[in-house]
Amino acid sequence: MKKRYLAMALTGMMTAGLVAGCGSSGETQTDTAKDTKNEKTADTGKDSDGGGKTEVVLWHSMVSPEVEPFQEMIDNFNAQSEKATVVTEWVARDEQTKQLTIGNMAGELPDMVFVDNPEVINYGEMGVFQDIKKQFDGWDENQFLDSITNSCVYEGKMYGVPYIGNNLALFYDKDMLAAAGVEAPTTWDELVDAAEKTTKDGVYGLGFSAIKNAECTFQFMPFLWSAEGDWTDMGSDDSIKAMTYYSDFVKNGFANKEVLNWSQADVCKQFASGNCAMMVNGSWNVGTLRNDAPDKNWGVVPIPQDKVPASCLGGEALCITKNADADACFEFIEYLCGKDISAPYAKSVAKFSPRSDVDIDKEFADDPEMKVFAEQMENTKPRGPYPKWTEVDNVIIEACQSALTEAKTPEQACKDAAAAIADIEESLKK
Repeated sequence: MKKRYLAMALTGMMTAGLVAGCGSSGETQTDTAKDTKNEKTADTGKDSDGGGKTEVVLWHSMVSPEVEPFQEMIDNFNAQSEKATVVTEWVARDEQTKQLTIGNMAGELPDMVFVDNPEVINYGEMGVFQDIKKQFDGWDENQFLDSITNSCVYEGKMYGVPYIGNNLALFYDKDMLAAAGVEAPTTWDELVDAAEKTTKDGVYGLGFSAIKNAECTFQFMPFLWSAEGDWTDMGSDDSIKAMTYYSDFVKNGFANKEVLNWSQADVCKQFASGNCAMMVNGSWNVGTLRNDAPDKNWGVVPIPQDKVPASCLGGEALCITKNADADACFEFIEYLCGKDISAPYAKSVAKFSPRSDVDIDKEFADDPEMKVFAEQMENTKPRGPYPKWTEVDNVIIEACQSALTEAKTPEQACKDAAAAIADIEESLKK
């Protein structure tokens, strides 16, 4: 029972929806919260049914429509496994950080946790998660895209296995661009031209999220990386160029200044309503647009590039906590992230398998919009990986907001960010 009480204490605190840090469904949590199904017999670590299977408690933050196919996967695994029974506990994403920290200090942790990819290294280096590189290297089916597994690896240790991924692309209104006489943009210059020519009559050319949370960083990073800048060198000419380009959309009136207050879900609503001709957003909004704006004529292209193609990795990893039975837990990882389950499950929730052996052309032959996102997975990069990413994230958010509001020049915003990140780096060495 000890692994259960923290999550049980959250029952009255569960929020109605999931914060869309990197692309949640935005649906509400109704009766999908799952409590532990099987009572453990005292001190045995076995199921109360006497079957000799190890009970594995898994925390997740999924909501409808993702939670239903996920629970089906759990049920299928439990039916065929001879070693483990996975039981799920729902913990709101914005409560998970607090509960993992408290649980780590109190010795009250679940066995596994679904964790947003930028947070994996933070908890791994804190000692919350096990290094599972040995198990991963010994797995016959460990064929994953390096761009995604790198989000879980730090200084030779692997603290999780990515189970699902997503990224950002550019949505565009075909009719608005056609009326303006422009094609879907592929370069930075073309994006500016298209944004300028479609900004009129109360419509802005481009929408994106620069709200004061992780969604801001998530959406800024593709511009930073495309210019060959990086968070590790925010004071470089390339990083300053990216910040200038990004903030100029608001400065020049091609993007609404309300982007400072818009979540990714808000941006999608603006695009669906015809208030912006283009938007930077994620694959999870493909289904939203199809449902909410069935008559809208739109398409998707990769985020226009400066020097190199770039997108930012969203999604989660499955991590094993420090005192859990790693072998029992990894059996579930092998099932969920294996070749037979990974791709069809990911597709069912409008996201992507992190596996390198997925046939994209076959999986998305009937869905050209989703195929754009799938093909971009090789060009995605994770935020970090870094043990103090949350602190770095806050620095980048501040830099973006100060540049967009013109409280600072893009150059000063970047140089101040570089100095703050240098201080974070020094604190890590102590």
